[in-house]
Amino acid sequence: MLMKQTRGSRKRSRTHDAHSMKRESDRMLRKQALFEFANQSVFAQQPSFYCDSPYTCPLRPLDLFKLEFDRILSQGELNQPSYLMGQRLLLNIYEQDLVFLPQNGKLALTEFRTFYHEEVRRAGAAIRPMLERHVFGWLDEEISISGNWDIDTFKAYADQELDRIAKAPSRLINCISTSRNPENTARFFLIQCASDFLSEASAMARNVLGNFGTDQSELFKILIDEYGYGVPQKKHSVIFESLMTQCGLNPAVHYYWQFYTASSLALTNYFHYVSANHQHFFRYLGALFYTEASLALVTRAQSQAMRLAFSDTVDTLYFDEHTHIDVHHGKMALERLILPVVQRYGQQVLPDIIRGFEEFRLLQDLADADLFSHIAWHDSLAAGQPALLPQLQSNARSSSFHECRDELSVTHVHGCTELFVVNRGTLRLVCTPFTHLDLAAGQHVVIPVGMLHGSVITSEQCSYTVTSMEQSS
Repeated sequence: MLMKQTRGSRKRSRTHDAHSMKRESDRMLRKQALFEFANQSVFAQQPSFYCDSPYTCPLRPLDLFKLEFDRILSQGELNQPSYLMGQRLLLNIYEQDLVFLPQNGKLALTEFRTFYHEEVRRAGAAIRPMLERHVFGWLDEEISISGNWDIDTFKAYADQELDRIAKAPSRLINCISTSRNPENTARFFLIQCASDFLSEASAMARNVLGNFGTDQSELFKILIDEYGYGVPQKKHSVIFESLMTQCGLNPAVHYYWQFYTASSLALTNYFHYVSANHQHFFRYLGALFYTEASLALVTRAQSQAMRLAFSDTVDTLYFDEHTHIDVHHGKMALERLILPVVQRYGQQVLPDIIRGFEEFRLLQDLADADLFSHIAWHDSLAAGQPALLPQLQSNARSSSFHECRDELSVTHVHGCTELFVVNRGTLRLVCTPFTHLDLAAGQHVVIPVGMLHGSVITSEQCSYTVTSMEQSS
């Protein structure tokens, strides 16, 4: 016997259908905005691995067809292609709020106008929440704030974490001292810093507008310290530019865009994420405290690492200055910002402050591990590749490509470890500005999951095959 549908059930069904249609409509609008943003001419593939303009940072838009941004990644998926793409998209979106002008006086006005165009900004704004959820949403699941916290227990915990950092041996010093090429290892480290340090404190500047009393003034004091109190030579980004030049690197903003790892981009983007979304202001304060207090402890070793790599040929003022000033900034962030904020607004804001401290600590740990994994792979490439092909499963996924001379593949990562075999012609596998591998017909290389690389064809014609090495179920 058929049951007659009640008026209430029909209403609930119509409401459910309406909600489903709305979700699908919103998803299609986001997808349209994503393609509109990523397919701008300024984000297209360039003829070089280097970016001569801060407005032309390539995104590999063809990859968008294979990537899904409507879900939250897990921590174990941060080596996947969508994480890198998401971070690249976000930095371009965030930096549309910043002013970049070339210091060599050569302004490409068409690129400038396209990057800052109202329609491009509108498309970026439409996809930003989705991308933030995709690349940072996992932090909400990974970090849980429980227990009875007050300002004293937080301070004790922070002191414990900072003491751990202070007593830990420097992995950077060890990495550079054991590297096959200490200078290039140091340069790769500096490149990972460049996405943030060349526009240092830009995210912080998002938080000094409005009106929030003496706390606003204290934060502004840290900001103007970062900007050298209006003296260009004392501005931290200018000091970093000088260090890059002395180390044989180009100090132009995003010149090395294609060589930023996803994890280093995440450090830069996280501060924009919690600063552009003012509901996360208290998380920002916790992250600010962690980064200022911890930098005072690690920059001494970073200065030593630069001298280890380059002897006395470089001035390590950038790191030396932070060893000094960030002791002060860390103390200011705690005593003149966090303590007064908690006293004024109560312990209700403390969980967000603790969350920001923990989230950035975790992101920094992951970025450090990723940096050293990349460097280890670079060293293994320099040691030479094995002559024998590894054994593959009979049903392994495989794709073949046929390309012409000078065809360039923008740097990217693979979602699993893959075997890269040249069948005909020659190509150059590029991993850093100083690390590459020339491959001819019959030669191969294993590319680990999550390792950043690109390629350029060096013969008239080239064919190569990429095969998955993951275990099939």
